[in-house]
Amino acid sequence: MVIKSHREIMFLSLAIAIIEASNSSHIKEKHMKQILFILLVLSCGLSKANSGVEKKSISVTQQSLVENGLRLPVSFGHDKTFTVEERLLRYKVPGLSFALIKSGKISWVAGYGTVSVPSQEAVTPVTVFQAASIAKPATAFGVMRMRDKGVVNIDKNIEEYLLSSAVPPGKQSQESPVTFKNLLDHSSGLTEGGYMGYDKGENIPSDVQTFNGVYPAKNKPVTVESAPDTTIRYSGAGYTLVEITLSDIFKQPFEKIMDDWVLSTVGMKNSSFDMNYPYIDGKQIALGHDNLGKQIKGGWRVHPEQAAAGLWSTPTDLATLAIEVGNAYKGVSKLLSKASTLAMLSPVMPEKNLASQFGGQPAMTFVVNGQGRDFMFQHGGGNVGYRCLMVMYPETGNGAVFMTNSDMGFGVGMEMIRAASFVYEWPDFKTKRLNKRTVSIDEASNFVGTYYFDSGWKVDIIEVDMADGIAIKFPNGDIYPLTGVKSKNIYVHEETGVEISFTDVAGKHEIHLYNQRGYSKQ
Repeated sequence: MVIKSHREIMFLSLAIAIIEASNSSHIKEKHMKQILFILLVLSCGLSKANSGVEKKSISVTQQSLVENGLRLPVSFGHDKTFTVEERLLRYKVPGLSFALIKSGKISWVAGYGTVSVPSQEAVTPVTVFQAASIAKPATAFGVMRMRDKGVVNIDKNIEEYLLSSAVPPGKQSQESPVTFKNLLDHSSGLTEGGYMGYDKGENIPSDVQTFNGVYPAKNKPVTVESAPDTTIRYSGAGYTLVEITLSDIFKQPFEKIMDDWVLSTVGMKNSSFDMNYPYIDGKQIALGHDNLGKQIKGGWRVHPEQAAAGLWSTPTDLATLAIEVGNAYKGVSKLLSKASTLAMLSPVMPEKNLASQFGGQPAMTFVVNGQGRDFMFQHGGGNVGYRCLMVMYPETGNGAVFMTNSDMGFGVGMEMIRAASFVYEWPDFKTKRLNKRTVSIDEASNFVGTYYFDSGWKVDIIEVDMADGIAIKFPNGDIYPLTGVKSKNIYVHEETGVEISFTDVAGKHEIHLYNQRGYSKQ
């Protein structure tokens, strides 16, 4: 933001003061009215002084309030706010790009930081990042367009379309087959298939080799572990099967199909599923970094699982896609029918009450929340070295997208989402106010150990010299120091808002995390 006068400085300062004071009981009503009156006078003066650019002036002010108002998920009293630059340094995140959507249009886009740690090259609105799992909703958008055009039947047995591979025998049946629909909404019963990608220079497997677990693929073969349409299991492998099937139908590379049916059609000018896209001349690529701020080997990993994790994009392009889905939800899109959009955004198996596990109700590739004007769809993404998120309220046309080049990117990105929610008055992404409690050394150290979950993963509770003396260590190496809150044995990680509780069952400790229960083998 360029400040041109003392009047503008006063206007911005008062705007920030009013927003901060609105939650304070120390500001008397008459004082608030006086401040508002002064602000009104100043804003009128600005309108006259900047005639013809009033809308831009207001937008820039709101942008500055977001950029200087990053917020933690948890508050123990006074809400702390930070600048984007402060939090990039705190999390050791080199760069972030952000797009704000307002009333169905992109209001502003900005880049912060650099494309890599050693580089002085600034992130810009056209810097390209890996979109990671946001590749999935883009793929689903394409398939649902094909459904509208009569190219595919999403309820048909996928085997009837496949040529180059086959679904391995498993829990599927003629009465309950694997279909496009249950592949897209993660109810196909296929194994989870999360993908770590490949270093540049390695032998890169095809999507068929990946699906079948054949060298040089590093993953196990995909299986149908449960009957389709009986359970929700987030499956990148399911999207790999979608990719294979579409290539068989169109007899074209997947990146060409997606460009024709999604990217070029929607207007995503700086996006591609092509694994060679980063090498195109003139493209500025944000290089990935680990949670310590070190650039990953080669700058990025290659993802032959394109439908699941292989999209390169920008916040502007992803915001354009979000707006199009929002328009289709309201029945005003020329690209996608309202019926197909409602199918994409309708909760899957709502009777199983999966909302708390997913942070919202799982729909076809999206997670949805709220009703009416507060209805929201979102999707996050995390490849090695990259983190991103798309959020959209289709009824109001408001939302945002952030993309970062770091494994720690969710921290700063979510703080910026909370700032946007505060400034633009969204119904979600608010700071949670909690009360700290005194934690004894004996209580905290009592929970140290390894906890195992039925789904096959584990976490460690370790001793640290931060917070209340213990932290949770995740399999990927992330460490969250824990602070005691509420009643006994309940803890929170202040920078993510993740809540954890412990119980003692028959002399053994249990941990409750992400609506799942882990067991100690002590």
